[in-house]
Amino acid sequence: MFQIIVSVLLATLIATVYFYVKQIFSYWKRRGIPYATPSFPFGNFGATFSKKQSFGQSLQDLYNSTDAPVLGIYTSIRPAVLVRDPKITRDILIKDFQSFWHRGFHYDDNVDSLASNLFSYSGDGWKSMRAKLSPAFTTGKLKAMFGTITDCANALEKYLNKLAVAQKEIEIRDVFARFTTNVIASVAFGIEIDCFENPDNEFRKYGWRFFEPKFKHLVRFNISLLSPFLTKLLGIRFADKDVEMFMKNIIRQTLEYREQNNVSRKDFLQLLMQLRNTGKVHDDDDDWTTKTTSDEKSLSLDEMSAQSYVFFIAGYESSSTTMSFCMYEFAKCPEIQQKAYEEITNVLQKHDGKLTYEALADMKYLESCIDETLRLNPPFEFFSRECTQDYKVANSNLIIEKGTPVLFSVMGPHYDPKYYDEPEKFNPDRFKDDQSANKNSLEMPYLAFGDGPRNCIAKRLGKFQAKLGICLLLRKFSFELGEQHVNKPLVFNPTSGVRAPISGINLKVFSRLNK
Repeated sequence: MFQIIVSVLLATLIATVYFYVKQIFSYWKRRGIPYATPSFPFGNFGATFSKKQSFGQSLQDLYNSTDAPVLGIYTSIRPAVLVRDPKITRDILIKDFQSFWHRGFHYDDNVDSLASNLFSYSGDGWKSMRAKLSPAFTTGKLKAMFGTITDCANALEKYLNKLAVAQKEIEIRDVFARFTTNVIASVAFGIEIDCFENPDNEFRKYGWRFFEPKFKHLVRFNISLLSPFLTKLLGIRFADKDVEMFMKNIIRQTLEYREQNNVSRKDFLQLLMQLRNTGKVHDDDDDWTTKTTSDEKSLSLDEMSAQSYVFFIAGYESSSTTMSFCMYEFAKCPEIQQKAYEEITNVLQKHDGKLTYEALADMKYLESCIDETLRLNPPFEFFSRECTQDYKVANSNLIIEKGTPVLFSVMGPHYDPKYYDEPEKFNPDRFKDDQSANKNSLEMPYLAFGDGPRNCIAKRLGKFQAKLGICLLLRKFSFELGEQHVNKPLVFNPTSGVRAPISGINLKVFSRLNK
């Protein structure tokens, strides 16, 4: 009798789960919306969980599977929307942003204080922090940090010179990762390090940890996006515990040292101190003081650590990835590399041979090369929003219900021949001056930094850092493809948090003085 009861209960449970999943998987069909057929338990992302494709690659395949302006998909057993139409994309990201202000990632700052950052904030918390931090990324502030970043770039140039003399192939992603780690450690934390001389520096180790292609990181990332319930139930962290402790200790020690010794430095941490003490980042680009007569603090130590950390991981990997792919394309296209070199030489001559902020800004072709690199190989292959109130899509019968994830493929439109002729080809002229106004338009969707109020707040700094690094290298060195890349396309790591070739990017480097 007991076995019969158990069998009946088990059969009932299986039937209940079956009909529950079947009901969920008919969500888009019942609404008359084009959809991709899901499978249990991973919806349309089985290839991601089986480590065959990155999430972004799976999303690009879904983008390419239809001509529909929106596609109903399933992230595990959760209905979601993939937006393909550039007009709807702009409506959601800009015009009707008030219905989509949440990114859709779910973290608990009671579990991990580093989750209290601008990236994962939502609602009024995000709005307030974004307003407070935006003045920290103006042109004036960036110009003030120019000297700090240039010092790091000089170390990069010195290191490349040694490698050119040795005439060895270099893994350029590793080289640029060391450079950007030096920059972010200096600008975001006020600490001078040299990852060229000490590649095992703690900053480099902890920066790499967030993007390290491990299965546990893939699972953590996917769960935080796909299932808020499981994120909370399992206590999913934004960062590992030891990373959290390292970052908080660095911020606390640096903060105490500066305040006790009255040290002022033109960097991001100084601006966070200014915000902490005075309640705002001062609009005056020459005012970096943090003095106040009040004992009240606008930012806690945990909040300062969280903002610094997300600034670190975003700037560390995205800039180094962009520079690496740009140099790879230069090595593949010697004529484009030569054109960029000639522009650098000509601009520097006009500026008395000095690499200044203004000189770098005048390098328009180099800027186009970076824009085209970000089109072909954006570090982050997708981004997301979550619907915060029921929303009717214009000129359609679709109502996106509150709580529904809304996903955008960056690679999809970037490689769509409808918007870009010969999309596989590296062609910086797409972004030359007379076409630059088309970026982010309906005719030429460009989503490397997202769009709207929740776009990348530090995109100007990221592009500036990449442009400076590439400029310094091209003016003294030339590059050719390593043997492993000749006539062979790059193969991308499906478990990496950013777009990354499995075998790296190996280049040959030559000093221009010896040619």
